[in-house]
Amino acid sequence: MNLFKKKNYDDYNDMDFLNEEEIEINNNSIFKPKNKTPNFVVSVLINTIRVFFVICLCVAIAIVGIVVGIGKAYVETAPNLDVNLLDNQAKTSFIYDSNGKLLTDYKGIENRVKVGIQYIPKNVQNAFIAVEDARFRTHKGIDVKRILGAFVNNFTRNTTQGGSTITQQLIKNTVLSNEISYKRKIQEAYLALQLEQKYSKDQILEAYLNTIYLGENYYGVKVAARGYFDKELHELTLRESAMLASVTSNPYYYNPYRNFYVRNQEQKDYVKITNDRTDYVLRQMLENHLISKTEYDEALNTSTANVSSKKQNFSLYQYPHYIEYAINEAIDALLKIKNLENTPQNRQSMENDIRTGGYHIKLAIDPEIQTIVEDTLQNWNKYPATADKNDAIFRVKNSDGTFEEIVQPQAAAAVLDYRTGELKAIVGGRTKPTQQKTLNRAHSMNMPIGSTIKPIAVFAPAIDTGAGPASIVYNLPIPIEGWLNDNKENSFPKNYGGGSYNGVETMREALKKSHNTSTASAFAMFVGTNKSVDYLHRLGVDSKNINATPFGLALGSSGITPIQLSTAYGVFANAGVYQEPISVLGISDSNGNVIFDAHKEQRIYQAVQPSTAWLITDILKDAIQHGTGVNAQFKGQTLAGKTGTNSDHRGVTFAGYSGYYSSAIWVGHDNYKPLSSKATGGGSAGAIWKNYMEEIHKKKSLPNKDILSGDPSDYGLVKVATCPVSGQLATEECYHDHMGRQVVTDWWPANAVPQDRCQMHTSITICRQSGMPVGPNCPQEDYVNASGIVIPPGHPLYKYAGTQYEEVIRQYIGDSVSFGSNIDLSDPSNQCNVHTSSTISSLPQSVESNNSIINEANTLLQQANLLLTSNQNHPNINLLVSAISNLQNQLQNNPSDAMQIYTFMLELTNTMGQFY
Repeated sequence: MNLFKKKNYDDYNDMDFLNEEEIEINNNSIFKPKNKTPNFVVSVLINTIRVFFVICLCVAIAIVGIVVGIGKAYVETAPNLDVNLLDNQAKTSFIYDSNGKLLTDYKGIENRVKVGIQYIPKNVQNAFIAVEDARFRTHKGIDVKRILGAFVNNFTRNTTQGGSTITQQLIKNTVLSNEISYKRKIQEAYLALQLEQKYSKDQILEAYLNTIYLGENYYGVKVAARGYFDKELHELTLRESAMLASVTSNPYYYNPYRNFYVRNQEQKDYVKITNDRTDYVLRQMLENHLISKTEYDEALNTSTANVSSKKQNFSLYQYPHYIEYAINEAIDALLKIKNLENTPQNRQSMENDIRTGGYHIKLAIDPEIQTIVEDTLQNWNKYPATADKNDAIFRVKNSDGTFEEIVQPQAAAAVLDYRTGELKAIVGGRTKPTQQKTLNRAHSMNMPIGSTIKPIAVFAPAIDTGAGPASIVYNLPIPIEGWLNDNKENSFPKNYGGGSYNGVETMREALKKSHNTSTASAFAMFVGTNKSVDYLHRLGVDSKNINATPFGLALGSSGITPIQLSTAYGVFANAGVYQEPISVLGISDSNGNVIFDAHKEQRIYQAVQPSTAWLITDILKDAIQHGTGVNAQFKGQTLAGKTGTNSDHRGVTFAGYSGYYSSAIWVGHDNYKPLSSKATGGGSAGAIWKNYMEEIHKKKSLPNKDILSGDPSDYGLVKVATCPVSGQLATEECYHDHMGRQVVTDWWPANAVPQDRCQMHTSITICRQSGMPVGPNCPQEDYVNASGIVIPPGHPLYKYAGTQYEEVIRQYIGDSVSFGSNIDLSDPSNQCNVHTSSTISSLPQSVESNNSIINEANTLLQQANLLLTSNQNHPNINLLVSAISNLQNQLQNNPSDAMQIYTFMLELTNTMGQFY
């Protein structure tokens, strides 16, 4: 009988063929109302059950609809499968030296190095498959059997076992997130199915093994192998491969290094935990026929896995100061490439990009040079002491509240190949860094540099705009216009160490001897603040390092860094051409595409005239050979350089260059405390500079060569004789200066040669003994034709006529100085003060009483010795020495013979006359 066959309702209307029994049955049918009244309670119960059933059925249908709808919505709102995300995971960047040799890696929190599947051993692949997804090679992205098994286990054992396949885990780790929700699981499964349609199993497994987190900061199997076993992947044993895979389910709990060497073994046997988990992985490999029984038995031997006891230090790299400086430069490049504003937020973003973007960055560093400078600064045993021994240690508070003790004084240096602008070494301290981003004094310090600033802020700008090495400046204790002392009064700077004043001198002499007063004079007369700042900018000095005041510019209270100093001095060595300093030669992306070439982007321009570069170099050669920089010179190389000693010995500096490199070094206290009074730019900084520069040139086997090739004439220079007082073209009178000053012959730019002849020297007759115009009592034989000095109106010193400083000028320039007109020879104050009516003119009559003649002889000897000191290169110097000796011997051996004393005095005065 077909229960589902529809009956004909007409059959029920034809009752003739039915018997009574059948009629009774039909009368009692549930489809026919009963005549008997039903029990009320039973009726309510039955109806309630009927309604509840209908409601449950409706709810169930609704729930199914909702689940299907939500599932559909989750799938529709799932992110597009961006396969690039599988490859664009955080990758370690690599940094190379100038020769292309790998120096170090530079990574973020995720320490990751990508490796192709062909380089991942089968045992490593199979270990992960066995423990994570045994049916990986056969399913289509999701494993229904595993999902159901996980559901049953979770329900019956109250666990949270997962059912994700390797494909799903890859999607979770790269495209989605670690959110625990049905939405993520549905989207994960959906995207896994898509991924399996687009990529092969090997491609998916490769991506998974390169992205999986394996404890510490290790991402991917290559880094984890190095981290835990100090091995490459192909060197791993079977047990080590299984141990690596054992970490996946709980990277913290199963961490091999921590379990073997860090965690407290008394509380729990963590070694056993790791070994048991490893044995489980091996058992899974055996059960899934991924290894043989023999291999399994051998791998159970725990001695076949050797966890490295040395924690791999991935946080610090070689040459940290150089590399961190270079990373800043790389950030600058990326900001420009990506057209981003230079803000702290964007800089941080770009640094994270470098750490995780898999870049290849080639640096200009020369490891040999870097190592030499580092070793020198770290091992130097002649650092100056601090003035106060309590300042020898500087305590710095760290961000975590602890204190770090830093030995003082500190030091910093840089070495530059000025012909290319490539920075070969950057050393930011004398102590080896132990953590990232410590203070880099070669780049970040702002300590005053003292006189090392003079060539770049005063003398180069002066010469470049019309002056010359023989231009006259004033080394006089008189006020300098625009110069303020501590009391904000017009004053002048004192020479270092209380050095004496010599009245007038050339700019060459002022720079060579590093005279502060004459440097300030040059600054006021030829340069000024605006021009000085402009030239510092031209030479690569950042505005933040410039103290734009006369003191800051002329005497070095500006805090120019060793890198900037090396660059600025390198301009002189490079014929005046500025080459922007570069530490990064180039950057390639993770696919090997060059995205930045430093030399193509490098700023190069003529900062000063070639003639200026040659002249400054010529002066600085003199300074290192005969001036303040003698301690920096070494044999076998032509050198030029300048010292710097800051006020109160609060820091010392030296900057110089050879025919190959320029370099600057700073030594000082991090908290600007005074050093020992023995600390000088030459004796302290210059000596260290010599040590590492000499070693660099020897290591590189560099032959001696001149810094600038060619003759002076190639630079448009001519030699000109100028007056030592006026700086104008020398006249005959200039050769007979009454103070014995020699006419200056020096190089000048052809377009800057003085056009006027000296207007300050005037002919006078002076007494040989006094050096003053003759008086009525001077003997005829002492007369000498010489030149006096007239200071004409408009001259820088003329404004001091009639002031308290007039006598100061006379004292240092000469008693015969006249302001505004020729010397008044009738004025007794302008006449000889040696020959009077009671002295040498009446000697023959008073020869038996010789006390006065002895006094006069001693006075004459003092004058002669002064003349001797200032005329060491005079052709008649030996005659003067002999005459001085004769008179001295007479006074010592026979002081009673006044006539003989007088004779030797005449001999000496005649000889002295040849020097005027």
